[in-house]
Amino acid sequence: MLGSSRPFLAASLAAGVVALLAVQLRVGRESASRRVGVDVRQTNRGLQIADVTPGGPAALAGIRAGDELLQVDGTAVGNTEGYDGIAERFDPSGPVRFRVRRGTADLVLAVRPGVRFAWGDFALGAITSLCFLGVALLALLQRSEDVRARLLALFSAAVALELGLPDQLVGFAWLELARNSLFYALTGMQIGLELHLASVLPQRQRWLTRRPWVVPSYYLAGALCAAVALIPLVAERLVGTEALPWGFEQGEFFVNDVALPLWATAVAVLLGAQALRWPEPEGRHQAGLVLLGVLPWVALVWGTTALTVLGMERPEWVDSLWSPLLLCYPVAVFIAIYRLRLFDLEFVVRRSLVYTALTGTLVLAFYAALGAGGALLSTLVGGGRRSVWVIAGATLVLGMLFAPLRSFLQRLIDRTFFPERFALRGRLVSLAGELAAQGKLPAMGRFLVRQLCDVFAIRSSTLLIADPKTGLLVTLASSSVDFERDFDQSFLLSPDDAGVQHLRRTKRATPIAQLRTKSASLGQRMSAFQASLGIPLLSHDKLVGLLLTGEKASGQPSPAEEVELLNLFSHHVATVLENARLFESATYESLTGLLRREAILEILDREFERARRYRRPLTVGMADLDHFKEINDSHGHLVGDTILQRVAHALTAGLRSSDWVGRYGGEEFLFVLPETDIDGAVVVAEKIRELVESVRVMAEDGRSVSVTVSIGLGTVGGPDDRERPSALGLIAVADRNLFIAKGLGRNRIEPARMEVPA
Repeated sequence: MLGSSRPFLAASLAAGVVALLAVQLRVGRESASRRVGVDVRQTNRGLQIADVTPGGPAALAGIRAGDELLQVDGTAVGNTEGYDGIAERFDPSGPVRFRVRRGTADLVLAVRPGVRFAWGDFALGAITSLCFLGVALLALLQRSEDVRARLLALFSAAVALELGLPDQLVGFAWLELARNSLFYALTGMQIGLELHLASVLPQRQRWLTRRPWVVPSYYLAGALCAAVALIPLVAERLVGTEALPWGFEQGEFFVNDVALPLWATAVAVLLGAQALRWPEPEGRHQAGLVLLGVLPWVALVWGTTALTVLGMERPEWVDSLWSPLLLCYPVAVFIAIYRLRLFDLEFVVRRSLVYTALTGTLVLAFYAALGAGGALLSTLVGGGRRSVWVIAGATLVLGMLFAPLRSFLQRLIDRTFFPERFALRGRLVSLAGELAAQGKLPAMGRFLVRQLCDVFAIRSSTLLIADPKTGLLVTLASSSVDFERDFDQSFLLSPDDAGVQHLRRTKRATPIAQLRTKSASLGQRMSAFQASLGIPLLSHDKLVGLLLTGEKASGQPSPAEEVELLNLFSHHVATVLENARLFESATYESLTGLLRREAILEILDREFERARRYRRPLTVGMADLDHFKEINDSHGHLVGDTILQRVAHALTAGLRSSDWVGRYGGEEFLFVLPETDIDGAVVVAEKIRELVESVRVMAEDGRSVSVTVSIGLGTVGGPDDRERPSALGLIAVADRNLFIAKGLGRNRIEPARMEVPA
């Protein structure tokens, strides 16, 4: 029923608020032309001037607060209704004569009505009212059965209507009665609604379930507050006498200076308790965000109440603060309830406000200590030049203590108010330290993706590393894919890809949905790795790699505070990987991750000398991809590079931990098998051939691209060998056998043993 009536309710509410604002504008301008700057109140003796606006027409004419009003333009006035009736006829073109009694003297003072209409106050109030209306409409049209949505819609609507009511009326007696009646009725409604809403954030609290009478008591308290002001107001205006033990002024004082502070305090206590004690972090963050929205209003309520209790006059500019400060609360509530990325705002706002308050407090404390300490030291040392040096030294000491103290308090706040973030940050710091100890880049990548899945409780993590020369992004490790088994699941990514460029420019983690709009191919590949977030790894504005993280294991979106920590952590990871990459760049080939030509030849020389000295077997293999040039010509170099990368994985997977493999040049690879004779080498080579044959790469046209390899072997070894060739000679034997394998049809192995002269 409510769902079908929501559009009608929304349209009616919007029309009502806009109509009230139009009335407020028209009546306000007419009232401004009649206003003389006095507040009159009913007393037992008649009308009394309760207040006079400084600089207004009445003040300029000499009227003072406390004067008894006898006549206006020769007409006797005995009550506020009579004064309002006369005020309707005020004409700004001519003076109005006020006859007042001041002590024992009767004075006749000429007052020229009319003040400037406060366009700024009207505009600010109208904007705030419309913003409340917007929040109410959004909550109303949310089509949610959540009680919080209904409470938010009702509360925001009540405030929007209240802010649309005309104020400071002159000459509109019945309109003023209606306005005041509606104002206090709406205020009573807001008391019940806001207390109810604060009690169900982040969820309905257990103590509230055990005490079902509490919620009705909220609305009863609101109704009583409204009745305390409404009943005497109506009685005085309609009956013309004070029929109750208290009058409208006493009721107004009770609502504004007693009920309002208690109401504000109760809301802050309810929200503050949940912000500190709710068992789940998300619930604490919701309540904390709403608390931030309510605190400015609470502070203003208590500030104005304190001025009233102390008998101090309230500055006029204070009234202009109500509208913008009131707006903070419903906006915070709406964001806390409905925004999926709640922590984007919550974490930045809440943490920045806490730290800003901390810094401001420390600055004030610093200058207070400086002033007090300087005066005290000056007195103790007797003044003069000596005191100048003492004060300068004290200033230096305080300045040195400022930064450590601020850092200490920030850590204390993190531990107290952000315990989950503090613990998570500690784990990431440890992870960054352990990452560098893993040695080579592949080991670092595997360690990193495993740890990230554990630390952030995510389903997948993938690391891509950039080639130092070309910038081509190569898949280094993934928690969702075993590259030693599924080589074809890895991919290469061009640095010119629009999605990669977007990540480089923003320098922040970006959801896959947003990246998909920049680059469909990147989005598709990220989906294949179950990634939901892309994080650039930048070191001195240089793209070192990409980190792809998946969804939370719980299915919930990643909180913004975790995303921020990932952004910070990415800089540490980029630095570690860049240092490791620079170290390995002279040894390892960037595209395939295999040893460079110079490095593999150096290892071959070392192993050959060891085999010669101890007369142990040693075999080398020369592997060459079959028809690789045709693959590059037909499908492009990006597919060719992917083939080379996956072949490198196949070579690594087919070798033992004691073996070595490097890229000899182009599509040629050289592997060194220590302690291996020709028979054992054939077994290893056959395993490599089968793994390479299973490699599959999807081209852009959707076709599957495969490749085969031909291998030539050269070996020396055995205790009866009397003469050994050189290392280069051994490579020449393997290369000659490779040529034979090519001539015999490719995709085969040609073993041979070095012939030794008799």
